Amino acid sequence: MLITGLTVAFSYTTFLQSIESNQSVWHLLIFTLLTALFVTAILYLLLNQLILKRLTRLASAVHRVGRGLQPSLQLDNKPDELGTLNRSFMAMNAEINQLITGLDNRIAEKEQAEMLARKLSKAVAFSSSGIIITNHHLDIEYINPFLSNLLGLELPAIYGKSLSTLFAQDMQLLGNEMRLTLQQRQHWQGDVLLQQADLNNDTQHWVTLAIAPIRDEKGSLSHYVAALQDISFIKQSQKQMERLAYYDSLTGLANRSYFRNQLRKSIAMSQRGYYSFALLYFDLDEFKLINDTLGHDAGDDLLKEVASRLTHRLREDDTIARLGGDEFAVILSDIKDKAQAGQIAATLQQAFQQPVKLGSHTVSISASIGITIAPDDAVDEELLLKHADLAMYEAKARGKNTYRFFSQQLNDAANERLLIESQLREAIALQQFVLFYQPKIDVQDDMLIGYEALIRWLRPDNTLVPPGRFIAVAESTGLIVQIGEWIILEACRFLARQHSRGYAVSVSINLSARQFNDNKLPAMIEQIIHRTGVDPAYLIFEITESMLMGDTDAAIKQLNQLKRLGISLSIDDFGTGYSSLNYLKRFPVDELKIDRSFVKDIPEDRNDMDIVSAIIAMAQKMQLRVVAEGVESAEQAAFLQENACYLVQGYYFSMPLPEQELSQLTFTIKT
Repeated sequence: MLITGLTVAFSYTTFLQSIESNQSVWHLLIFTLLTALFVTAILYLLLNQLILKRLTRLASAVHRVGRGLQPSLQLDNKPDELGTLNRSFMAMNAEINQLITGLDNRIAEKEQAEMLARKLSKAVAFSSSGIIITNHHLDIEYINPFLSNLLGLELPAIYGKSLSTLFAQDMQLLGNEMRLTLQQRQHWQGDVLLQQADLNNDTQHWVTLAIAPIRDEKGSLSHYVAALQDISFIKQSQKQMERLAYYDSLTGLANRSYFRNQLRKSIAMSQRGYYSFALLYFDLDEFKLINDTLGHDAGDDLLKEVASRLTHRLREDDTIARLGGDEFAVILSDIKDKAQAGQIAATLQQAFQQPVKLGSHTVSISASIGITIAPDDAVDEELLLKHADLAMYEAKARGKNTYRFFSQQLNDAANERLLIESQLREAIALQQFVLFYQPKIDVQDDMLIGYEALIRWLRPDNTLVPPGRFIAVAESTGLIVQIGEWIILEACRFLARQHSRGYAVSVSINLSARQFNDNKLPAMIEQIIHRTGVDPAYLIFEITESMLMGDTDAAIKQLNQLKRLGISLSIDDFGTGYSSLNYLKRFPVDELKIDRSFVKDIPEDRNDMDIVSAIIAMAQKMQLRVVAEGVESAEQAAFLQENACYLVQGYYFSMPLPEQELSQLTFTIKT
C-alpha cells in the first residue's frame, strides 16, 4: 500500500505540473485520482478479506486461549502461510488442551487420593479395633488411639519396640512362631492375650490378631499391618461356659467331665515315660446319715467345707474333682512311689480331723480312700477308676477312715464278685436255691421249739454255695429282694407243712437291709401269709441293729406295720451294733439274739461272759425273749442255762439241715 500511495502522489504531482503546463489535462488528472482511490479501496477490501480478517481471527483465538477459553472461531485451513500458521496454532491448542486435561485429571486423582487417605486415617484413628503398623522386622511404627487407650500405653515409649512386647508374659514365645509363620505364609492369625501397661490392673484383654504384609511399588516387603479385635467378652463367656461345663457349681471343684479329660492326659504322659501318677478315689463316711438327719442344705455346706479343706492340702499340679454326691477323686501327678502317695492320702485325711460346724450342730467326718498307681496298676482309664473304687471299698470294709492301695487280690475278688452276680441272676431264674433249717432249742425242757430258715445255693453240679459268698452281692445288686421274697414264701410253706403234721414250731426268717427299707415289704408278707394260710404268730422276722439306726422314725413305722400282721420281731446279732437303750425301748420287738461272737469264747473269756449275762438280764427286764446263737459246747449251753437264757441254737445241738433230714432229730418237737 505504501508503494501505491507513492505512485498516486507522484501522479498527482505530475498532474499539477501538467495543469500549469497544460490546462487540458486537468480532467485527466481528476480521473486518474478517482481511479487511484477506487483501486486503493479495492485493494484494501481484498487485503482485509484475504489477510487482515484471518489475522484478526487468529489473534482473537490466541487471546481466548490465553484466557483459558476454547477458540470460538473456526480458523481456515488454506494452503498459504496464514493457513499453515492457523494449523500450527490449532495443533498447539489441541496439545495444550490435552496437557491441561491430563493435569486436571492428575489433580483430581490426587485430591481424591488425599480425601481417601484422610478418610482412611480417620477410620483407623477412630476405629473400635486396634491397628498397628510395623516395619518388616515387626518393630512398631504406629498404634491407633483405640489400642493405646485400651492398654494405657504411652505412644513414644512403645514406638520402635517389637510387636511381641504387647503380649502377656506367658505369650512372649509366640513372637518367634509368628515370625516363622510370616516368612512361610506371609500372613498370621491367632488369639493373643495382651499385657496391661499398669501391672496393678488385673484386667485381661484377649484379642484376635491378624497380620498382613504391605509391599512397595516394586513388590518388596516394606511393612506389616496388624488388626486386633477385642474378644475379651467372648473369652470371658467361654470361660464361664467352661466353668459350667467342667466345674462343680456347688464346690467349685472340677467335675466328672473335666476330671476324665485330665485323667486321659495324665495317662498319656505316663505312657510316654514322663512320670507316674496316683489316682485317689474316696467318699465321706456316714454322709448319708448326716444328709438325712440335718437336711440337704447342711449336707451341701459340709461338701463345700470338705472341698475347701482338701484344696488347701493339695499341690497346684494336682487335680481334685467332685464326681457326684459325696464322691471325690484326686490325680496326684509325678508320684515317685506308693509311700509318697500314702503320705499325701494321710495328709488329706487330716483335713477331716476337725469337726465341721453346720448351723447349730457340730459333726465329725471321715473319709475312706482308695489308691491306685499308674502306669504300674493299669494304663486304661476305666481300669484305673475301677481299681481305685475297689481299693476305696476295701478301706470301708477295714473300718473306714483309712486308705488302701489297689492290689491284684482285690481285682480277683472283684472278678469273682462279677462272676457270682452273673451266676446269681441265672440261679434266680432257674430257682437253684434251697432252704436249710437250724433248730432252735429250749434247753430247759430239751424241746425243739422252732427253726431258723437259712438259704443255700445249690448249683447244677450239686455243690452248695454258702450264704457268705453271695448274700453281700445280692444285697448290693438288689437281687436280694427277689431272693428274699422266695425265702419268705418257701419258709411259710415249710411252716404250713410242719403245722399240718401237728408240730407247733416257729420259723425265723432273716430280713436284709434292702428288704426292710422296702415300703412294699408288709404288703408282700401279708399276701404270702394269706396265700399259704400259716398262723403269723409262728413267724419271726430277724433284723439287725444297724438296719434300725439310720432313720429311726422310719424304722419304727416299718416295724409297727409288720407287727400289725401278727408276726414277731427279733433283733439279730445284738451287741455288735450301736443302738442305745433309749432307742431299743421304742422298737416294738419281741426277741433279742445274742451274737455268736460273744458266745464262742465262753467260758475262757470272762468279759464275754459278763456281756452275755448283762444282755440276758436286760432282755428279761424288758420282757423280751433272748436267744443265744453259735452254741458249740456243753459248757456254753450250761452257762446260758445257768443265766436263764433257755433258747439256744448252734452246732452243739444241730447244724442247719434240709427239710428231709429234720426227721432224724432226737429232740422232742413242740406240739
